[in-house]
This record gives sequence, C-alpha cells and structure tokens, in this order.
Amino acid sequence: MDNEIKNVFFDIEMLRRRLIRPFFIELGLTVGQGQPRILKELRQHGTMNQKELADACLMDVTTMSRTLDRMEKDGLLKRENNPASRRSWNVLLTDCGHEKADEVIKIFNKVDDVIFKGFSEEEIKMLSSMTDKVENNLWEAINNEEQK
Repeated sequence: MDNEIKNVFFDIEMLRRRLIRPFFIELGLTVGQGQPRILKELRQHGTMNQKELADACLMDVTTMSRTLDRMEKDGLLKRENNPASRRSWNVLLTDCGHEKADEVIKIFNKVDDVIFKGFSEEEIKMLSSMTDKVENNLWEAINNEEQK
C-alpha cells in the first residue's frame, strides 16, 4: 500500500484541527480535551449518562470524567444522579452550554463546507461509503481484540 494513502487520514485530521482550533479557543473551550465533541453530542442527543457520552465521543471514561469536571466548573453542563443506576451520572447542558453547543455545531458545519468544497453529491456519498468501511473494519478489529 502506498505510504501516501497510509498517512492521508492523519494528515487530514491534523489540518482539520489546525483550521478549527482558533474558533474553539475563541469560544473559550479547552482544545484537545474533547469539549466541542461533548457539547455537540449533548446538544444533538440530549441528556446522556457518562458511559454513553464517552462511547459517543470515543473517549475513555477517566478522561471523560476529568473533562466533565472542568466543563461543569465552567458552567457548561451539570451532572445529576441517574435513577437507573446509583453509580452513574446523567449529563446535561446548562443554558450557557446550549449556547456554546450551538456555536460549536456552526463551526463544525463551516469546516465541513471547507472540506467538501468542490465535491459533487455523488463524490461525497462515495467518500462516505468508503470511510464507513474503514471505520467498520477498525471497530471489528477492536471488538476482536477485546474478545481475546
């Protein structure tokens, strides 16, 4: 396999982060800790428990917990007891968190517009289909490793 292909996902993600970083810093978010993704997931899905949120954001539970502590301190979200389990918390956005999440979604959409500039609908569908296969292959490998 060509080295260029092997590195393309990494390069794209690094360039995407470089583009998006100043927007999140301007919003007052800590970059690199998943805060924008957490806000986006909670805005789109509503209240979630910490495990669901960690899974949706592809973060380990410990990192998620530390990030939620900081976001709660900053007034972006709050945690409430989960009536279904005494050992877990439900996480929900505050009013301030809703406002920030709406801004985060606008930023993600703006960056998507940059990424897909010049692509036809057919090309976007084809790229989406191919990257879905890559993602599914990775999940399958992870699940196989976890079952060992």
